[in-house]
Amino acid sequence: MSNKTFTDRNGCTWTFYDYRVVEDEKQKVPLNDWTAECRAFESKEEGTVLVYTFGQVSYRTTEPNVLEGQLLFAKPLKSHRLRLVDTSEQMRANA
Repeated sequence: MSNKTFTDRNGCTWTFYDYRVVEDEKQKVPLNDWTAECRAFESKEEGTVLVYTFGQVSYRTTEPNVLEGQLLFAKPLKSHRLRLVDTSEQMRANA
């Protein structure tokens, strides 16, 4: 299972892969596999990780127009959001 790359309209290159969650662990699955629950998009340039959660009728293809749409609805990983909140709370406490 190799990760594929996709360049969006803004010129940002994303590496993406599909996975499912088993016992609180991410388990990679082949791209476009019907068992995939999420698609992760990682930007090495910006250090950003966005996750798109598949719905019941979501396309699991790697066509550029589908990937662009999935990026629009992808959300940051919770761990990244928690770090941002912790940092802002520390800054308020230090003020």
